[in-house]
Amino acid sequence: MKISVVESKEIEETQVIIKCKKKDDEILEIEKSLTFLNRVVTGKIEGRNYTLTPSQIYYFESIDNKVFAYTKEQVFDINLKLYQLEDMFENTPFIRINKSTVLNTRKIQSFASSINGRMEAVLKNKERVVISRKYVSILRNMLGGK
Repeated sequence: MKISVVESKEIEETQVIIKCKKKDDEILEIEKSLTFLNRVVTGKIEGRNYTLTPSQIYYFESIDNKVFAYTKEQVFDINLKLYQLEDMFENTPFIRINKSTVLNTRKIQSFASSINGRMEAVLKNKERVVISRKYVSILRNMLGGK
């Protein structure tokens, strides 16, 4: 695969063109990765709305029928259900890791096995999250492990 980047002050909007012999699985993955960058979620703190990009979000958590988005230093109230966020971020680095959490796997710093087949992940902001055993194999597969 060959990648070229052309910079020009005359270009007003970034455009990505994929030239290929055939639109295969690899091309579809590249396309999904690029569209992932355009998704946004609206979060609220103290009555003010903020636009959050996937790269800012560490994880979503559902507590008492409310969903929150956790960034490096802030927590935002999200007006979506966890299953809606799962659908929205299907085929992206976001995966469900337990009954109440959807995690951005790109924010994992390290992880280790825990008791009863569970795992614990340490995120880049030093927070710790528990991956229930039901989701351990999905996470390992996503990260290329066994």
